[in-house]
Amino acid sequence: MKLNQFLKYTSLLLIGLLAGNAFAFMIGMGPAMQKLSASSYIAFHQSMQRSFLSWTPLLCMVVVFKLVVHLIVMRRHWKKVEFLMVSLALLCIVDELVMTWTGNMPLNKLIYSWQFEGAPNDWQGIRNQWVSLMYWRCTMLIMGFSFLIGSVLVRKTESPILQDAAVAF
Repeated sequence: MKLNQFLKYTSLLLIGLLAGNAFAFMIGMGPAMQKLSASSYIAFHQSMQRSFLSWTPLLCMVVVFKLVVHLIVMRRHWKKVEFLMVSLALLCIVDELVMTWTGNMPLNKLIYSWQFEGAPNDWQGIRNQWVSLMYWRCTMLIMGFSFLIGSVLVRKTESPILQDAAVAF
């Protein structure tokens, strides 16, 4: 297997894991979190953060590293759509990380300082802001995954047989 293929498919797998996790949040955890009482939300959020912080940052950094290396390997083909798609996937992942560092992480620190009993008066607004940022981050991960899938499909259409079939449609 060529280095380019290895980077593309392992990146696809890792971004797929992140996007799948994000999709599960969007359809299940996010709506459920918005229905919790203050004490239940605080307990759940603090527990969830400890769990996610144990693996998510490393996985995101590995994905960014792999995509950067992939683009370096592909640099001679920078005019191809495949290069653009991988670049857009990287941009989505980096944007998601920036939203995490500038939006969710400060809120996580704030929420982590709360006691189970005696949440601040504006806890629901902070929770809604945190969940809203999560929805945006999830969208970026899903878009990044979609762009990387697109890069695989574009590459496949560069073979002569598939190009002829694509022109026919």
